[in-house]
Amino acid sequence: MSKSLFIRCSQETYELAHELAKKESRSLNKQIIHMIHTLADDKGLSLKQMSEVNRLMKESKESVGLEEDMSEQIGKEIYSGSITSETAPITKGLTGIAETKKLDFQD
Repeated sequence: MSKSLFIRCSQETYELAHELAKKESRSLNKQIIHMIHTLADDKGLSLKQMSEVNRLMKESKESVGLEEDMSEQIGKEIYSGSITSETAPITKGLTGIAETKKLDFQD
C-alpha cells in the first residue's frame, strides 16, 4: 500500500532537491525515496531492526512509566512534607550505599 509523505522546505531546498533528482535522472519523489533508502543502508537500518528497536523502546517506556508514577507519588509526598530526608526510603543509586551522619556538638 502506497503512503504519502509531505515535506515542507524552503525554496532553496526544493530547487536543490530537483537538481539532485535531475542529475540522477529520477523524479523528485523517486530521488527522495532513493536518498532515504541509501541513508538507511549506510546506517545499517532495516525495517525488521526498527520494529525490534520500537518494541524494546515501548517495553522500556512502559517500565519507566511505572517508575515515573512512583517517582511522581514520592515527589508529591515530599512536597506535602509527609516525607523528609530523614524518613525517605533509600533504595537506589549511590545514595543507597552512602551513609549520612550527624555530629553532635556541645556548646
